Amino acid sequence: MEHSRRVNKSATEEEIRSAYGKWDAELEISFPGEKEGFFEEKRFLAYSQLKLPHHAPESGYVSTWRYTASSYSPPTARENVGFFLRTRVKLDKAGNIVSANYAKVMGDFRLDARGWVMFAYYFNPVPNDRNLEFDPKRNLFPASFPGARVDEP
Repeated sequence: MEHSRRVNKSATEEEIRSAYGKWDAELEISFPGEKEGFFEEKRFLAYSQLKLPHHAPESGYVSTWRYTASSYSPPTARENVGFFLRTRVKLDKAGNIVSANYAKVMGDFRLDARGWVMFAYYFNPVPNDRNLEFDPKRNLFPASFPGARVDEP
């Protein structure tokens, strides 16, 4: 059993204000490539083991997405949301997608006063495979990698 250890450290008033004071933040995610983008999924099933559809959508991606957070109001991180991403898009001469990779983000993006952004995602490394079913038996990280033991999406 691991026990927490109390650390006696004094903080300056400025450090406390920076970490716990009032702040506003805006996260902007943009994609440089044509037809790459971000898709906010409205069919999130919070109480199901399969919270998002198996496959990433074929269309409806936006190239820029914004999210704001503030310590002035209660936390705005929503647990009942999910997103899809389309990246590494290659187009033919007519502008049709020849190759793309897909990912999903489970839950909301979390921001804090330090400027940190936290989120959980699953990236499918196989081009053109929109299937984003999570399979813990096929984890891409070796077992020795810190945090590699993943049980759920």
